Amino acid sequence: MNVYLYYDASHVRDYNEAGVDVIELLPGTHDEVRAFKYFMKAGSVLTPELYADRAVLYLFDGTKGAGILKDGEAVRKLDTVCFYAPDYDRMPYTIQAVNDMEFIMVTANMDSHDWERAEDTRLHLPFFRTEAQCDRYDQNCKTPGTISRTVLFGEFDRLSRLTMGICEGGNCGGTVEKGHPEVHQWNYALHDADYQMTVGSGKEARTYDRKAGDWDFIPAGPDHTLYAGSGKKVHYVWVEFNTTKRGK
Repeated sequence: MNVYLYYDASHVRDYNEAGVDVIELLPGTHDEVRAFKYFMKAGSVLTPELYADRAVLYLFDGTKGAGILKDGEAVRKLDTVCFYAPDYDRMPYTIQAVNDMEFIMVTANMDSHDWERAEDTRLHLPFFRTEAQCDRYDQNCKTPGTISRTVLFGEFDRLSRLTMGICEGGNCGGTVEKGHPEVHQWNYALHDADYQMTVGSGKEARTYDRKAGDWDFIPAGPDHTLYAGSGKKVHYVWVEFNTTKRGK
């Protein structure tokens, strides 16, 4: 059983002349999905690379540094937890840091089947949504009082085979989930997060402390629990990638 962990406290920022530091998170752990973490100094401007053949998702935590994103459709404030997906290589965009900020970029391969489905019905891009705009849903693996929100979910409201959502709870609450053998999962701990993640069951179970800015990867299969102790909080974004062509 493999679990891959990035601890944000272990990373020493190394900004370039433009005021940007970027690292790949957990490189080599998956051959179709890659994740990068950006750190930007106040006033710096980033013009991201455009991809014609990969789906791209951004996870912003505006409470850990605000910014502004500009594309051909709008000027978007990045001052809260929010999400953005660009329109492949068809619409350039820029990200400007209002103050020191950090965020996650996830990219995923688009195979021929993904493109065929996208030609039929697809998510409108560019896509932008704040945490408050995301619909709530209920799930029996969440403890009472835990709030779940969907960002990208379902047969057509997804990007490639990516789906995404948010979980927030605390004070001895969170997620107690049976393993899903067809779905890989990555988790990003948000600004107020301080919880434990247990992966596996029985004697093989392993528990890890997770705090704001941390990132982890649970390959498809094992049971997993993301749980806050007394007076602590679970608050994370999950990103899932379906291993099958159904994308469900």
